[in-house]
Amino acid sequence: MEGVKLIVPACLLLVACLPSAGASGTSPSAPPDWSIHDAAGLRIAAPRAWLGPDVLPATESGGGPRAWIVFRDRSGAEALTLMTWRDATASALAAAQYESERPRGDAPKELTVGDGISTRTVISMSGYASWSDASGAGTYECRHLYVQLDARFVAVVIACGPHIKGTSTPTPQLRQTQEQVALRLGLAGGRP
Repeated sequence: MEGVKLIVPACLLLVACLPSAGASGTSPSAPPDWSIHDAAGLRIAAPRAWLGPDVLPATESGGGPRAWIVFRDRSGAEALTLMTWRDATASALAAAQYESERPRGDAPKELTVGDGISTRTVISMSGYASWSDASGAGTYECRHLYVQLDARFVAVVIACGPHIKGTSTPTPQLRQTQEQVALRLGLAGGRP
């Protein structure tokens, strides 16, 4: 009878540790309408409706980003951008970015993002950029969330306002999605 007592807990532990039998490319910690993507060394949970990720050329020499990853909405407009940096810390990278911004947005500060089950502390700051083309010009705000993925590897999750005539900021819905992407972000080969 003792052998049976040991087998039952072992079987229960085995079942609890097996991957869920859900749809391919989904994560039990991600909303059901999200999917998991591996890109440029990252494991990224993002809305299934988004296009991408597209990994764009980035220069690492001279302190630039290691990778530049873009997700687009169904219209093809940029929805969210991620950049990775090695040999950096989130707080130092945010401080350096803030000092180089003109005009400056909100100063870097710690922000705790969560979903009611998990939380993660990130560094948040805002910056501004301008655009112009034959149709007009404008200024848009970008909110940056700096995520420390390991001791010397940082990913920045960037959400920007749309390119419209005038000034724009990221929508509250995009900011919420940005926080959820940052919460679930991990290194490729791991769980988001």
